[in-house]
Amino acid sequence: MKSFNLLLSLLLSLPLLGHAYTIQGTVTNVHDGDTLNVQSGSQKYKVRFLGVDTPEVDYFGNTQGESAYVARDFVAGLVPPGSEITVVYDDNGHDKHNRILGRVFYNNVEVNLEILKEGWGYLYFIYPFDKGLIAAYSSASQYAVENQRGLFGPRYSNVSAPYDFRMDSRNFTGTNFVGDIETKMLYFPEDSYKVPVYRRAFFSDKNLAIHLGYRFF
Repeated sequence: MKSFNLLLSLLLSLPLLGHAYTIQGTVTNVHDGDTLNVQSGSQKYKVRFLGVDTPEVDYFGNTQGESAYVARDFVAGLVPPGSEITVVYDDNGHDKHNRILGRVFYNNVEVNLEILKEGWGYLYFIYPFDKGLIAAYSSASQYAVENQRGLFGPRYSNVSAPYDFRMDSRNFTGTNFVGDIETKMLYFPEDSYKVPVYRRAFFSDKNLAIHLGYRFF
């Protein structure tokens, strides 16, 4: 626990890319394990936890079942409706669904980190990302995997990573190249299984990944 208190203090000091923006608001709904609805004044926001991917409650009519509901309930226990939270994001802080991609804080706890540390979500970054932040999140995820926490315990050993589930449920092959943030090896989308889940970074452009120092085996 002492090592993770140190990790948290280091994490809170890590900058985001570009300008930092802040939303303070009230949680109105926990949609699933990685998405919240937030009301801030007259504005309503859908917030996606940066760096976290949790099992799918409903993805085009497909669900990951119990694992998805337990992950959602874990997050709802951390930030139940009515919680006053702070969301921090940067210039890259929106996804293709126009959700805010941010770090969520409640009672001086970073919820993103707690999800990863307790094993109720998978590390999930698509470039661009801050190298220090992904390294800190990776350490939290590695802790969960090595200690069989949450989704990485025996009960959920047959549950697919959410990214893989989304691809499989629609009979797609992913288009993002997969980098190992420790070895700097780069893999084709269909070879993502070769990278430990706590060391995966995704790139839409292989040339960009190569420019950043990744290389194919």
